[in-house]
Amino acid sequence: MDPNTVIIILATNLICSGGLYHLIGRGMPPRSGLGLWALGGVLFGSAYIGRLLAGRHVASQWMVLPDTTMVLAALLFVAGLRQFLSRGPGRWQVLAAAVLAYALVQVVAQQAWGLVGRYMLLNLTLGLIYGALTFESLRARPQQGAALGPPLLVLSAVMGLLSASTAARGFVIAVHGPQAVSQGLYAQIYYAYASLAAVLLGLNLVWMVFVRLNTQLSELASRDALTRLLNRNGLEEVVARHFAGRELKPLTVMQVDVDHFKRVNDHHGHAAGDRVLRAIAATLAANVRGSDFIARVGGEEFLVGCVAADDGVALALAERLRAGVRQLDIAVPGVRLPVHCTVSIGISRRCSTRDGWDQAWSEADRALYAAKAAGRDCVVAAGSLQADLR
Repeated sequence: MDPNTVIIILATNLICSGGLYHLIGRGMPPRSGLGLWALGGVLFGSAYIGRLLAGRHVASQWMVLPDTTMVLAALLFVAGLRQFLSRGPGRWQVLAAAVLAYALVQVVAQQAWGLVGRYMLLNLTLGLIYGALTFESLRARPQQGAALGPPLLVLSAVMGLLSASTAARGFVIAVHGPQAVSQGLYAQIYYAYASLAAVLLGLNLVWMVFVRLNTQLSELASRDALTRLLNRNGLEEVVARHFAGRELKPLTVMQVDVDHFKRVNDHHGHAAGDRVLRAIAATLAANVRGSDFIARVGGEEFLVGCVAADDGVALALAERLRAGVRQLDIAVPGVRLPVHCTVSIGISRRCSTRDGWDQAWSEADRALYAAKAAGRDCVVAAGSLQADLR
């Protein structure tokens, strides 16, 4: 196929993909990365069209503009991926400095080596940026969960091959001259793969977006919107999975309640109360063990499921949770002094069956009421409560 036709198809695909990312991004949360992808796609496609209209083998210094636009577009793809993965797009000052530095170096390279210098620098630079995109994809896979793993792997594979072939293209141009940009077997293979990569990347990025949306919908159904802990639906799913597992481990239930929480709302307002609940939830989540789970089951009530913890371990964990909350200094806007809270905790006996879970929760609830009656800011275990009753 004629290289001009391939370039037109490639540019059209990039611009249309950019428009698609823009439309999808309008329905996504802010800083989702799609806006940067959209701008990158449109700029990249426009740069291809600009180079084609001006003539690919023009040695004018004005050609620094479309080439630098390509570099900017590639950097925007990297920034968009970082933003999508919640890593932050990076500092705009660094991006601007990198683009300006490339433009200055290209002017020097074109003056010194003509078209060979221009094309070699462009392809080596793009190869490095594609390599950075590959590295970001691979680095993010372990932290992004199983759902995003496959599309990130595809992204890494496509961009890794494009990085290697683009950098190799720079060396081919250095050896065979500027005609290697559009003539010869390597040029045909490169443009064919670049066109295929553009299609695959467009589909893959849409795949990533829908995986992220599906994950967010799942979290909305199983996570508390304020604290991001499990809600009752999420708790039921976790408990059901635990008791359906092959290796059944006993569970101990802790019922945690914030003492005198109504006073916080009455004195400082509900916005302050929300801030306090988020701080307490974060502290509880940070102090439980990796195998445990925690849910918000009421306004100021939390439930902790302790997996395979004997009575001593469960009691020590409860005391650690109580002490952690007691030490909190919660800053509230408009309030001069930090807010301090305490919690009361009731602990059940261990259970090993799904039916026993409901009974353990009731035991933890009764132990919690006993902790409240004992003066609050304390821990009461169901076993000791039963002993007192006898």
